Amino acid sequence: MSFSPQVFLIGAQKAGTTTLASLLSQHPDICLAKTKEPHYFTGNSHRSSAWYQAQFPNYQDAICIDASTSYSFAPLSLENSYQSKKCFHNIPQRIHALNPNAKFIYLLREPIKRTYSSYWHSFNTGREDRSFPDAIKKDFFYVDVSNYYGQLALWLEYFSLDSFLFVLFEDMKNDPRQLVQKCFNFLGVGSDDIQINLQQHRNKTQNVNYAGRQFNRIFKELDYSGFGFIAPSKVRKFINTHTVDSHKIIPNISEAESNYLQEYFYEKNRNLARLTGLSLSQWQL
Repeated sequence: MSFSPQVFLIGAQKAGTTTLASLLSQHPDICLAKTKEPHYFTGNSHRSSAWYQAQFPNYQDAICIDASTSYSFAPLSLENSYQSKKCFHNIPQRIHALNPNAKFIYLLREPIKRTYSSYWHSFNTGREDRSFPDAIKKDFFYVDVSNYYGQLALWLEYFSLDSFLFVLFEDMKNDPRQLVQKCFNFLGVGSDDIQINLQQHRNKTQNVNYAGRQFNRIFKELDYSGFGFIAPSKVRKFINTHTVDSHKIIPNISEAESNYLQEYFYEKNRNLARLTGLSLSQWQL
């Protein structure tokens, strides 16, 4: 019998999923993968069900959550560099075939900020060397991931809207305890006696030097191929500490770039609000 987690934290990338996953993992009835993002339905789609199951050490006694943000990387545009990568197509269909009763948590961040953060993440991991304006206009990967309405539409072909819990990055930042409680309620796990340490890992984007970008690229490739254990956290922490370029801060997005993206996302955000009932007043609508 094939293994499947009961819950998927599908994204969005650079929207606080690492922090949320870390907070949820403190509940004794919740089990996350040894590596937060196993990418079983994307980069590791060639691996066996036994490999997938082995990523969850407590799978028999807990609710398993696969927190792979790549599951909301569907290429929505022809100009998306992921268009040619088959593993990023039909992810909802493949998950439905394995677990039609799955639940999903979708963490959403104001799309302009998420897009900009995603660009710098790619730059610092050695996968991007273009300027921000060139990158977002020549590769629609960045804006497609921020097009939550378009991503969600693909999932709703196979799962009902009530299979999803939509949470906002801004709410997690303002009141993480309340947001975690909301997730516990959605998952059906008791929380009366659970003490959550809110001082957890924050996956904050920092500017790194050339050597740091090369190391980060290698670490990312190891994680994606299931060999992340080769580079333990102590090694990564040491390298990250010594490659952060403290003299170079990430610049603010320019007004022209912000206006371009605001226009691009305007109707998509309105459609998302209508579909989900979310109040997106904190975003630039």
